[in-house]
Amino acid sequence: MVPYTPGGGADIVGRILAKALQGISSQPWVVENRPGAAGNIAADLIYASKPDGLTYQITNLDTSVLNTFLYPSRRQKIEAAVPVASIARIGTVLMVRAGLPVRDLAQLAALAKTQSLTYSSWGMGCSAHLGVLLLEQEMKIPEMVHVPYQGGGNAMQALLKGEVDLFLAPMPLAMAHRSGSVTALGYAAAQRSQLWPELPTLQEQGGPSVDLGNWFAVSAPPETSPAVIEAVSDFIQTALADPAMLDSLKAQSMVPFLADNTQLARFIADEKTRWGQVIANAKLNLE
Repeated sequence: MVPYTPGGGADIVGRILAKALQGISSQPWVVENRPGAAGNIAADLIYASKPDGLTYQITNLDTSVLNTFLYPSRRQKIEAAVPVASIARIGTVLMVRAGLPVRDLAQLAALAKTQSLTYSSWGMGCSAHLGVLLLEQEMKIPEMVHVPYQGGGNAMQALLKGEVDLFLAPMPLAMAHRSGSVTALGYAAAQRSQLWPELPTLQEQGGPSVDLGNWFAVSAPPETSPAVIEAVSDFIQTALADPAMLDSLKAQSMVPFLADNTQLARFIADEKTRWGQVIANAKLNLE
């Protein structure tokens, strides 16, 4: 089950994984898109599903972490899902519009102190929105104006048209426009990207060392047996060792993310600690 419409990152990674799992398990894996309510419709459905080992959900930073703070009434249902294994990471690049007189993070921070800047995202409370809030908090940058759009593609188009000053662009969008009119200031992670090694990180430029990218994983309905969780986790680990799947991820500007169910649970807990503070500082509640 994918909590978004077809064609997005979660849908693509879900279909790549389903194809690989079908070959490994000799069973059909069907991708079903259940978008809506910022991913919460799928969360409700996975919560109500039977723990029979037949239904799973593609999750990410937004659905497994951010929504637990942005939609407090849904937190119990979201957290009841059982982590199975991680699949892939997708990096984020800080990009600025053509004509903005900045070439690095320090120049951007200085400019933000002299004039009001704007940034795009694909919605209130999404990772691109909260990533900029984290930059503002960590670097003591004055609050910039958030302009949400419908989807990451539209947010990127807003930057290309000069409607906004900057955008924390997912790697596929950033890579598609790396030689265009917009400027990439830095990769939002602690280490440089394998896909764009010449691009410096924001940390190298005095920014935070945290990873502002997204990730994809698999969760199961509440009370799914540990034996089933372990078996599917092993299937996913096997899939991520397959060169064909790795090539498919790379073609989508993604890199493999290896974590079994126990490691994934710890990772999600750490993400909640980090992003929960950002959301609390911003006083965000979308209910």
